[in-house]
Amino acid sequence: MLELLSEQDYRTTPWKNGKGVTQDVLLLPQGASHENFDIRISRAPIVDESQFSPFPGIDRTITRIGDNPLVLRFEDGGEVMLEHLSPYRFDSALAPFSRLPGGATQVLNVMTRRRRWDARVAVIGGADAAGMSVPSGGLLVVHVMRGECTADAGRIEAGETLVVRDVAEVDIAPGKGSACLVAVIEPETEL
Repeated sequence: MLELLSEQDYRTTPWKNGKGVTQDVLLLPQGASHENFDIRISRAPIVDESQFSPFPGIDRTITRIGDNPLVLRFEDGGEVMLEHLSPYRFDSALAPFSRLPGGATQVLNVMTRRRRWDARVAVIGGADAAGMSVPSGGLLVVHVMRGECTADAGRIEAGETLVVRDVAEVDIAPGKGSACLVAVIEPETEL
């Protein structure tokens, strides 16, 4: 199944800590809230320096999609400067503090409930066209951050998201100068 989502399909909600808003691109299972989701993909402007909301049991992969720098400072004193369009994964319960050395920026989050789902996130562009495998029982999500991307469902424009389920493989080709975030989300199996 191929589902194309546009900005009109996204839901804007306040942050859990009340210090901003987010656009939920995808929230699963159907009817889930910010308290009980298994999979959440969201975009958020970060306009003030503040602490992230904690989400115990959730792995977060954050990608800075805005031009201005973003630094995450963790409780242990460690800091991470997020590179532009470079995904960074951490335990969302750690709730780092954000620093904005150049002013407001924007991020895209892929969040999954640990021991149920695992996400691998990458940004592709230009000549990175590839066939992407969709994991059995999982999904593949393509969010176009800049430009356009062509996939089996046709053309995906900036701001749109393609969600792929129950398909073995999808061919993805970013346009020249485009940036597309690809998340492969698969169910975790207990050993």
